Amino acid sequence: MSLVIPCRDKNDPKLKDLLKSIEAQDFPKSEMETLVITEGTSESAKAIGIRKACGEVIGILASDNEFTDNLFLSYTWEALHYYRTHCAYPAYYTYKKKDDALNRYFSLIGGNDVLSLYLGKNDRRPCWADSQKIIEIMGFQYSIPSLGDNGFFILRESILKSDLNNYSHIDACEDLRHKFHPLTALVMYSQDIWHKTGGNIFKFFAKRYRYGLQHAFNPNRRWHLVDFSKPRDIWRLAWFIFVTLTVIEPLCLSVRGYLKIRDAAWFLHWPICVLTLFTYALLVINLGIKRLFQSLSVPMAVRRA
Repeated sequence: MSLVIPCRDKNDPKLKDLLKSIEAQDFPKSEMETLVITEGTSESAKAIGIRKACGEVIGILASDNEFTDNLFLSYTWEALHYYRTHCAYPAYYTYKKKDDALNRYFSLIGGNDVLSLYLGKNDRRPCWADSQKIIEIMGFQYSIPSLGDNGFFILRESILKSDLNNYSHIDACEDLRHKFHPLTALVMYSQDIWHKTGGNIFKFFAKRYRYGLQHAFNPNRRWHLVDFSKPRDIWRLAWFIFVTLTVIEPLCLSVRGYLKIRDAAWFLHWPICVLTLFTYALLVINLGIKRLFQSLSVPMAVRRA
């Protein structure tokens, strides 16, 4: 098994915690390699690591992940081989009361983009769901969830069939969705992984905005959070905008969640809906202005010629 970890700073304390948790795994060390890639952007670093990896199974991790169960890799190996799927990933993000409020909120809802929740594309289950016997074979006939690099494991021979020259992790998963039979696509199994992505809420959304700018103008993208060719995505986006502006549904969700797990982080839900709507609105405006400028600049260039 090969573990690919893109990271800008090898001295990052979170990376060191991840490496310690890898070392503590009850998995044969002779059958495991860890590749920390600091070259290029996060996506290109993953592609570099995938090309270098030698293991039968490749695990894509973020530098702010951490395993909390020493049997995590063993369970992952068993899930892939027993159910004979191409991909596997843990069903939950680890919930820890000592985490900051934003990180607790993300683990409570099962993702770090609330729009994914309303679009039905959340990458994990909410942490209060029954975690005893969750084994789900997912066919992705409609679409795939917003799978990131947080503990995503795939057969090496499968991931090498994706476009590594224009690599984006969710795009690679979207490519594989069309290559393989739906019932062999992916298994989601009863494990959790700690994703320490919280912190300051405004810095988090500034980071999401920069990430959006990086990918919104990439013509090679195949997967989109909102696919405007699909009525389902349009209606769900409209619903998200409506409930955010009318407040009531987000507050009801917070109360329902709080009754399941008594954590005040649930009440971040509506503010995060608002900040998400504001962030994506800015991205759409930015995209519209750039496209308008490009459309106006082409005729000017023709006239000069």
